[in-house]
Amino acid sequence: MAADNEVIRFAGDISIDKIEIISSNGFGQEITNQVAAIEIYEDLFSPFISGVVALKDSLDYANLFPLVGEEYINIKLHTPSFKGKGKVIDDQFYIFKMANREMAGDRSVIYELHFTSREAIVDLNKTVSRCYQGKCSDIAKSIITDTKDGLESKKTAIIEDTPNGVKFISNYWPPVQSLNYTAETSSNQNGNASYIFFENRNGLNFVSLELLYQSQVVQEFTYDAYMREFTPDGRSFRSVEQEYKRIIDISIPKVYDYIERARAGMFASKMINYDLTTKKYVVKNFDMLEDFPKEKHLNEFSPVSNKAIRRTSAMAFTYPKYFGNFNNFGDVTNSKTIQKRMSLLQQAETTKIEIVVPGRTDYTVGQKVFMRLNKFNPIESIDTSKDTLDNMFSGNYLISAINHFIDREKHQCHIELIKDSYIVDLNKGGV
Repeated sequence: MAADNEVIRFAGDISIDKIEIISSNGFGQEITNQVAAIEIYEDLFSPFISGVVALKDSLDYANLFPLVGEEYINIKLHTPSFKGKGKVIDDQFYIFKMANREMAGDRSVIYELHFTSREAIVDLNKTVSRCYQGKCSDIAKSIITDTKDGLESKKTAIIEDTPNGVKFISNYWPPVQSLNYTAETSSNQNGNASYIFFENRNGLNFVSLELLYQSQVVQEFTYDAYMREFTPDGRSFRSVEQEYKRIIDISIPKVYDYIERARAGMFASKMINYDLTTKKYVVKNFDMLEDFPKEKHLNEFSPVSNKAIRRTSAMAFTYPKYFGNFNNFGDVTNSKTIQKRMSLLQQAETTKIEIVVPGRTDYTVGQKVFMRLNKFNPIESIDTSKDTLDNMFSGNYLISAINHFIDREKHQCHIELIKDSYIVDLNKGGV
């Protein structure tokens, strides 16, 4: 727990303000003192936030409410001295499962309560049959807020404007499926077609990866043997700010997979369009290296060199066009951008790193961070920081997934980072 005077004692300090369960009839009970641990999950490629609370219960909450899957949980916690929107975790979630209930003595039990966003429950209980028409961004806003056919959300909706439009029929789809379909057909002012729908603690997001790439860096992480700061006269002191930059643990499950990239259409692809109305077909080839300079990226250079083996036939597919499907409406497919979209989404995960760092409640998915890693080679006295920098794994990254793990002592964040580009030019030889 944090000190009462709101001073951060150490990196990973946490203040659990209030954990409260609300029953379906409005009865509320604070359970803060019974909480053993909390985990909150966010994922860039998943629509909603979820999590789990581990309880050591000696008051028999299962019968008190009772706990039957109709309850909400209010969670409020923050890093000491962090205040304001986006810097604290303060939200209400739906409890959808109780699991792993075990006896912990004569008068207590331990169990887990799994929770998710209210919008996830709304989505689960709706199948919509209707036609959507208009700008993609307007359709997204409607689906998120609509109380009849949408997610009924009152959360902040962060929607990147799209100049293009679409018309489609939701064939008894849940709202999220319609949102994902809309994202697949969306492109921004620059023609970037990497739209995704996800929730973070800023709200519900319908944005392109390109927009996230252009955001400001919120933190720098580094993996070294840092211990303490030193004054000019040799005295040492603890710097919490520097400790927040330190990586506790790091792993890289997969550095690269050429076969997977080629089959997914990252390097190149061939698309055969067939129009059922006009009985015409068109063959369209896509080359990533030709397209790369036209897009905005996390770092400056392409993740593959000009010598990379790439053939359009590595991923060849047919894709229909639908002219005349709707009156006074042209082609309603994303045939113009699907090849670029497949490549951009695959590029986004060119490098994926998993790290564990001291937790902060202002970390959330979609943020940009900078990773500084050193080469694993002998260091000479004349080497500068530039000479020892690992150019392959250092650079700007996006937080693509995060698990806030909080117990009675500390807060740690297990973070998945991804990047689509390098800080070094692979065409210039050694790195």
